[in-house]
Amino acid sequence: MLTLNDRPWKKDGYAFPRHLENPRGMVGPEERRCYYWLGKNWYSGKGFIVDAGAFLGASTYCFAAGVKDGGHGTYDGHPPIHAYDYFKVVDKYVGETISKEFRPVEDGESYLDIFEYQTGRYHELITAHPGDFMKQKWTGDPIEILFIDIAKTQPLNSHAVGEFFAHLIPDRSVLVHQDYYHCWHPYIHISMEFFDEEFELVDELVTHQSRVWRLTKPLPKSKIDRIRNYDLDETERNNLLEVAIEKSSAKMRPMLELVKIWQLCIDKKWPDADVALRNFREKHDVFNRHELWAKQSFDVESHIAQKLDSGN
Repeated sequence: MLTLNDRPWKKDGYAFPRHLENPRGMVGPEERRCYYWLGKNWYSGKGFIVDAGAFLGASTYCFAAGVKDGGHGTYDGHPPIHAYDYFKVVDKYVGETISKEFRPVEDGESYLDIFEYQTGRYHELITAHPGDFMKQKWTGDPIEILFIDIAKTQPLNSHAVGEFFAHLIPDRSVLVHQDYYHCWHPYIHISMEFFDEEFELVDELVTHQSRVWRLTKPLPKSKIDRIRNYDLDETERNNLLEVAIEKSSAKMRPMLELVKIWQLCIDKKWPDADVALRNFREKHDVFNRHELWAKQSFDVESHIAQKLDSGN
């Protein structure tokens, strides 16, 4: 039987249910297979599954399908999956996606009904937590699988770490960051490099954007508190990104280099970011590359140019 480190979601001959393709959402086929496999073959009922950033329910559905097929009904008499999201239209992109895929929605309108419709096949396995994630508090129960797709800002990431990480199970819990393969969230990369001693990397890139780790050691409260408060100074942040780049695979390195450039932008080091981006584009020939990092480099370039032109 294939194990976690075999990454079965990448195996062509490994059979997955076709209905994993049914729910609409922003997770790709390989990601769906990964979440299903974790729910079926890794989840053992030693804690809950947390889906932090459930959106329309595709990720929740895949975890639930795995849990069901793995024969796990409840955790301590409760539904094993907790799904967090605002479940309201709070930005243009969300509204446009839902209007295109389901029905017209307006700013501030709830789409919890769409989540419930998409995950209805497994409703008995899921507890939804609608509302502002920054106001959500975890129960204190152990967490066996933690999926994070809600870390769209540094405060959201810090809140997820502060609420959930202390309840992960050493030598058992799996963590999935769905936005790792993006340059726009350096605090994710910084935080995970900060916790490098405690986590073992399982899969550096589950296409489209996920990365998977397993917790191998207890997480010190002092380290969790530092990310909860995000009190890392500029030198620490940049050093952590440099370490992540140095030990990265060739496949992942360009994205991580672009992450560091975007961190320079966040720190308002516009001339330094401009020089770094010019060197990056020469090094990686971005005009002839089709990876996400190449596309995002042009967005970063536009942002830097705008700031330099405005003198900010």
